[in-house]
Amino acid sequence: MNPIRSEHFLWTEEKRLLSRIPFSKQTVRSTFSIDRQLKIGSNRQTMLTHKEDLTAPKTRLGIWTELGTSWFSASEWDLFPGYYQKNSLLVSHAYHRQMHLLITAFDRPNRLNNGFIRTLTIKNQSESSLSFKLLLHQQSLMPDSDDHMTFYVPEERALIHHQQHLSTLVAARFDDDIHIRYEAGSFERNWNELQGTILFSPLAAGSAESMIVIDLNLKPNQELKGTMWVVHNQSLAELEEAHNVVQNELTN
Repeated sequence: MNPIRSEHFLWTEEKRLLSRIPFSKQTVRSTFSIDRQLKIGSNRQTMLTHKEDLTAPKTRLGIWTELGTSWFSASEWDLFPGYYQKNSLLVSHAYHRQMHLLITAFDRPNRLNNGFIRTLTIKNQSESSLSFKLLLHQQSLMPDSDDHMTFYVPEERALIHHQQHLSTLVAARFDDDIHIRYEAGSFERNWNELQGTILFSPLAAGSAESMIVIDLNLKPNQELKGTMWVVHNQSLAELEEAHNVVQNELTN
């Protein structure tokens, strides 16, 4: 299978679709697929209307090193989206050729079928130690609006995005000694590209954007695993329930 390299964002393609196709009131089950940057659309294997799918934030992945930010769409990455699929499990690879860094995503729907769980396997295939930040950037297909809100819930260690009566929760878990930072609001305004740091921003009114920044240090040939998940609901109580179901599933 040949690697795919693309600068296209999933939401760029869907914005063009939105300009031609009116919102459907019919709820449909969409296919489980992954785009060219390993960004799962948040309605994969879930019951969302076309409008809700466009509203819910999508996630793109990348890393930051002293050389700067490298999204999976950059030319230094070889991407193999949908490398393997069986039933509801989808496996994809991203390989950074200069760093000899292999990131594998194992994606599946969550138990309540209102989101997805992504297990990430990160392996240093070089003979040198690697230090970098893993970036998870959430952004909606829809333009920012006054009724949008994103905020961090420290008790749940999760971000909640609220748009047009739909709430989306995004969370990540790695080993306890790995530092994870959650920030709400614009990537462009909050991210310091030179230093690889992000401003403290636990709440962002008028924005459905957020970042999760994970500090990683890998010894030669070391492999580590982590998990992120995205769940949706119109009810915050049911959103919390879905979040707890995922956490219980991962710890049992």
